[in-house]
Amino acid sequence: MNHKKVNRMVFLAIMASLSIIIHFVESLFPLPGALPGIKLGLSNTVSLIVLYIYGPVSAFVILIIRVLLSSFLYAGLSSLIFSLAGGILSVSAAVLIWRLREKGFSIVGASTAGGVFHNIGQILAAYAVLRTDSVFYYLPVLILSGTITGIATGILAGILVPRLNKVFNLL
Repeated sequence: MNHKKVNRMVFLAIMASLSIIIHFVESLFPLPGALPGIKLGLSNTVSLIVLYIYGPVSAFVILIIRVLLSSFLYAGLSSLIFSLAGGILSVSAAVLIWRLREKGFSIVGASTAGGVFHNIGQILAAYAVLRTDSVFYYLPVLILSGTITGIATGILAGILVPRLNKVFNLL
């Protein structure tokens, strides 16, 4: 195995571990004054960072590892359903924006799209589980919160990606 493959494997293992830890810690400290279900989404930032360093496949791998292990370790089946629905839509939206980065779309835009679509995915999962249209009344609040948290985590990711590239001597 060459040096670049080992670097990549170590980096992805660290990022997967970090996303699980962040997800757990974030669940312990809800945002002050936030409505139920609203979080900053720092663990999703890890998938975004991986997307911008290694591309879509690696970002989806990190997401799946985080969702599966977090659900099995401390959250349960309902968390698996909601996290997977939100995460897949989130990373998919971020990938679409990432593919447009040469046209001026930024990591903040990808993160914002990811934040909004994460919440849309969770509302769709809630609708599938609960079978009630009333869950859609919460959607405007979640879209707003997804936009705000997406901008914040996108700024953070924008700061971290170049620094992580230097530290791990990637790309």
